[in-house]
Amino acid sequence: MTRVEILTGVERQRRRSDIEKLSIVREAFGPGAVVAAVARKHDIRAQQIYQWRQKFAGSNQAPVFLPVSMIDDGVPSTEVGTDIVAPQPTATVQIEILLRNGRGLKVPATMDRCVLSSLIACVEAA
Repeated sequence: MTRVEILTGVERQRRRSDIEKLSIVREAFGPGAVVAAVARKHDIRAQQIYQWRQKFAGSNQAPVFLPVSMIDDGVPSTEVGTDIVAPQPTATVQIEILLRNGRGLKVPATMDRCVLSSLIACVEAA
């Protein structure tokens, strides 16, 4: 015969600091991480991690463009506002954008700014 033990009472609720929460969110959305596995590791629900991410992301904020540095690769570029246009290379030039949440985007260099802004906002909110 098997012994069954029933535990009753109020479940304990941990109080975590914002620093701890942010650390867990960064771990969960880091490269190669699985949210469910990180949640199990820290004994919380995966949904809690998504709620913390939304809290820290400030989803109401507009996308922010950061300064970038360009490296001359010897490919001639087009000049805006002139009638003379340099020949375009046959390969599509792509840029890689690394976001604050650790995700990255590879997009054509000719992508419209409004479309790019919307795309960045979607990826950061996801």
